Amino acid sequence: MGHAYRRVGPPAAVVIFLLLAGCAATGPPAVVPELEPIVVETAPLPVVPSPKPAVRPTPPRQTTSRADIALVVDTSTPAHAAVADEIAAALPPRTYRVERVAATAKPELEALRARRITVIAVGPEAVQASRAALPDKPLVFCQVPSYADALKAGAPIWGVQTLPPLDLQLKSWQAVDPSLRTIALIVSAAGAPLAEEARRAASSLAADLLVETSASDRETLYLFRRLSAGVDGLWLLPDNAALSPPVLRELLTVASTRSIGVLTFNEALLSRGALMTATAVPADVAATVARVVERVVAGRTADLPAMTPLSAAALAVNVDVAMALGLPPVAVPRWVAREPD
Repeated sequence: MGHAYRRVGPPAAVVIFLLLAGCAATGPPAVVPELEPIVVETAPLPVVPSPKPAVRPTPPRQTTSRADIALVVDTSTPAHAAVADEIAAALPPRTYRVERVAATAKPELEALRARRITVIAVGPEAVQASRAALPDKPLVFCQVPSYADALKAGAPIWGVQTLPPLDLQLKSWQAVDPSLRTIALIVSAAGAPLAEEARRAASSLAADLLVETSASDRETLYLFRRLSAGVDGLWLLPDNAALSPPVLRELLTVASTRSIGVLTFNEALLSRGALMTATAVPADVAATVARVVERVVAGRTADLPAMTPLSAAALAVNVDVAMALGLPPVAVPRWVAREPD
């Protein structure tokens, strides 16, 4: 009878014996103490509030007060209205509040007495009306040829010259007529300041200026007839006491017959036989008035001159008269000259 064999591992006792034998060979087993479990207590992190943005103080609202300006216009001459338009345009609306008043509007002017206001007067009648209605208000005037009387209207008052710089006029005249040497200038007593300025201009430009004082328009004609034999030019400046329309026509006739070039202040006289005219540039007048007003409003008037000069001149030449006088050809009959051109 056959026997079936089954392969079995060593008995458990044998395994234990072998383990004990191995431990005896290598020494006693290491004692590994039991470690207590490490408990890590986790506390919630503190909540740090986000920093609030710094509150910047609101700057005080800047309020720019505008200066009140009364623009008083002499309406007797259309040119005054044109200059007044330029002045109004030259005063920034953020800085100035401009009220335009006619010189003849007495009630409107008197209504301004209680206000803090600066007056701009355009033309002689505007100066008179402004001083009568607003005697204590600061006043800046322009378009007033005989400004000596205007300056006597009482302080505080400042003016802007009506005519372009006289040295600029004379320099331009010499450019058209290089042979110009001796010039006659006839003014009234009121024109003495202009005559003195003309003398300085002539001296700086090596011209001989013969100045005569006239008490009437007829005397002006008489004086020019006497001077005409020894002069190359006649310089006419606006002067109601020394000139009149009829005498102006006669002066130009005498000058034409004696080949004398005439520089005058009114472009309408070119067609009457004048050689040249020199007039103010309205934009230059307005810019100059605006600069003076700025200083007056700011109170910076300690070194502000009584009369502030202009810096530009609008020039026109009668080409036919220039040819008749034998002058060099005039390429450009109209131009604007500026200091320091």
